[in-house]
Amino acid sequence: MGNLKIGTMVTVVDEADVMKKQIGVVVYFDKKRDKILVRFGGQQQLYYALNQLKEYQ
Repeated sequence: MGNLKIGTMVTVVDEADVMKKQIGVVVYFDKKRDKILVRFGGQQQLYYALNQLKEYQ
C-alpha cells in the first residue's frame, strides 16, 4: 500500500481511467489482491493499484 493509509486523500493519475484527476479517500486495502479501495463523493468507490494513485496535496 506504499505510504498511503486509510483516510489518505488521493487523486487518480491513470490517464486511461474514467476517474482520472478525481479526488477520493482511501477506505480499505485488499491485501489478497494488492488493491486499494478509494471512495469518491458519498457512494462511488473503486479499486486501484498503487501506481494508479498519488497522494493529494
